[in-house]
Amino acid sequence: MVFKLGKTRKISGNVYVVRTLVSNFFIYSNYGAAVCFNSGFIPCVVNRELGKIDIKPESISNVFITYPHFYNMGGIKLFKNSNIYIPSKVFDKKLKYMEFNKKKKNRTKYIKVQDGDVLNIGNIKIKAIVFPGHKRGAISYMVNDSILFI
Repeated sequence: MVFKLGKTRKISGNVYVVRTLVSNFFIYSNYGAAVCFNSGFIPCVVNRELGKIDIKPESISNVFITYPHFYNMGGIKLFKNSNIYIPSKVFDKKLKYMEFNKKKKNRTKYIKVQDGDVLNIGNIKIKAIVFPGHKRGAISYMVNDSILFI
C-alpha cells in the first residue's frame, strides 16, 4: 500500500494518518500503547488534526523520527511525555539546528536509533531499517513485522 497526502483518519485496524498541511504522519496504537512515526508540521495544525481522531498528544509515549526535518518534526513540542527516537547517523548534526532542542527539559529523552535496532513498546515491536537510496541518514520502521513506515 502506498500512502499519499490524505485526510486525517483511521486507515485500518491500528493505523491512523494525520495530515498537517504539507506532510502526513502516522500513529500506531495497540492495547493502550500509541506511538507516532514523525510528528507532523505546524503544532496548532497537529493538535487540531489529532482532535479529529480523538487522540491527545499526552497519550503518545514514543515518537519515531524517520529524518529530522521541519516537516517531520514541526509538531514535536506537543509530545511532551514522549521518548523521541532519531536516526543515529544524523542525530548530532541535525539535532543542534532544530528549534525544539532548546527546550530539552520538556522531553523525557532523545534516543539514537540505528539500522537493525529492535524496540518493544508494550505489545508493539518496532525494527529500525535503513533503505539505501532514500534520504541519507533516514530510517524506516517496521511494526510487528508487517507494517513499514518510511
